[in-house]
Amino acid sequence: MASVTKVTATLPILMKLYEQKKLNLNAKLSKYIPDLKETNKKNLIIKDILTHQARLKPWIPFYRYTYEDEEHTKLNPDIYSNIKSEKYPIQVADNLYITKSYTDTIYKKIYESELREKKEYKYSDLGLILFHKMIEIQTGIKQEVYDNKMFYDKLGAVTLDYLPLKKFPKSRIVPTENDTIFRRQLVQGYVHDPAAAMLGGVAGHAGLFSNGDDLAKMMQMYLNYGSYGGLKYLKASTLRLFSSCAFCKSGNRRGIGFDRVKRPEGGPASQLVSDKSFGHSGFTGILVWMDPKYDFVYIFLSNRINPTAENRKLITMDVRTKIQSYFYKSFPEFKNYLPEKIDKNQTKH
Repeated sequence: MASVTKVTATLPILMKLYEQKKLNLNAKLSKYIPDLKETNKKNLIIKDILTHQARLKPWIPFYRYTYEDEEHTKLNPDIYSNIKSEKYPIQVADNLYITKSYTDTIYKKIYESELREKKEYKYSDLGLILFHKMIEIQTGIKQEVYDNKMFYDKLGAVTLDYLPLKKFPKSRIVPTENDTIFRRQLVQGYVHDPAAAMLGGVAGHAGLFSNGDDLAKMMQMYLNYGSYGGLKYLKASTLRLFSSCAFCKSGNRRGIGFDRVKRPEGGPASQLVSDKSFGHSGFTGILVWMDPKYDFVYIFLSNRINPTAENRKLITMDVRTKIQSYFYKSFPEFKNYLPEKIDKNQTKH
């Protein structure tokens, strides 16, 4: 599910903490992660991080620092092992384990990373990695345990979880990329994102797996503004706040955690969605989108990165949003829209 993890695993906990008055959106993150007080991240505001305007770098290629040689051909044996042990307890992929201490190294690299000069919208994974740490500090519970207890188990979403190989055989899990650079294997049953993999498969920005049915339960709960199956998970006012555009006046289309559309041609969803709609996309090709105006949940599951992430046809051909648009054009409100002309060249793909 790639970055859809952000809104399906991390954001619901943040919304719950907000309701419990354990999280102030206008507070500094360093209030909740004391280690940040000694870094250049000490003044980062929660709301700015969630709307991706906190000046954080988009990402850090952590795995590139773990090679033994400058040519990046051999992983450092002081950091990795092919055998699980007390020193190497964290599984990254089949027959690949990383030293426990490297989790601290990843956070240290985030703490020491430079901030971007201008405060403007720039999508970043780093803030969500930090939120994972914050959640476990504030709740005293592992994030995957909290998500299951408070959301997934009650929803009956059996497949929605981190670390799917603990529950299901590999044959039930769609393989992601044939990783020829870092893990040197077909990645199947392990998170695709290298940083999340190095953190043990559970992170704030990536790591979740699901089938469409169970993912739909979570998204339907959002569409219902916090309710599903007779249970109340979140307050309607909370969903309205977090799905609203927080900084539209400055040109930032993002909600507080959720993504939104910007007119014209901004965001990952069809331009036919309503201004009340919200959702999120993911690197692997996934898209989830909720539209309260039309009582409509759109979930697009795909794996564009098999065998390689170089495959960008899903994006260049605009497959996800074109399919979404056809659903909208089936609604009575859109009966005056003319059918799109089909590009005959595209039918060859």
